[in-house]
Amino acid sequence: MNSDREKIIGLLGDTSLGKSLSELSEIYDRIEEETEEFCSTFNIHCKSGCGTCCEHFIPDITSVEAKMVASYILLIKRDIALIDKVNKPSDGICPLYNKDNPYHCQVYAARPLICRLFAQCPSRMKDGSASFRRCKFEGGSRMPEKLDFPSSETVKTMDDYGIQVRSIDNTVEDLDKAVSKAISEVALLASLLGILGSSSGGDSNPTPTPTPAPKAS
Repeated sequence: MNSDREKIIGLLGDTSLGKSLSELSEIYDRIEEETEEFCSTFNIHCKSGCGTCCEHFIPDITSVEAKMVASYILLIKRDIALIDKVNKPSDGICPLYNKDNPYHCQVYAARPLICRLFAQCPSRMKDGSASFRRCKFEGGSRMPEKLDFPSSETVKTMDDYGIQVRSIDNTVEDLDKAVSKAISEVALLASLLGILGSSSGGDSNPTPTPTPAPKAS
């Protein structure tokens, strides 16, 4: 398990949220292992430091995914500026995106499902087959244009992973709205547990955790 997610779960303990985030983190661990194998097998590579996909849409995420992001911002990064940015009206760009950061995502360890799967996972077709399409922002040099898998071939798709995440919580909302709401909810719980601004969660004004470099793909 990622060390930052593990710390979040440790801080939240045996609460309902702690259990839900533990279950979500286990799914994320499986996704990382399986998508890494898929990309390695079929020679799929995103351009290092690209992040173009983050500039063009704000994804829908589930409530528990939003709470994972909120917990990371509040308990790991403790980034007031990022909280303020999330709470402002959206300009059509993901509020977690930072163009000045070489890896762009400010919550990489806690990023939602769609951010983990985009350009790294096939989709399920109506006939039961699966199909992978090259990211339109990639340019054509670092991944195949198209991969098709018959229904008889076992391959994990975005839909399969989505079902796993929605089994924890099926409430879906735009990322900016969902994370803004989740920050308030997680902050309240963290205050009740005494882990927000206390020695158990770190110093009251620590240096924010830097964005980790994503694994090479």
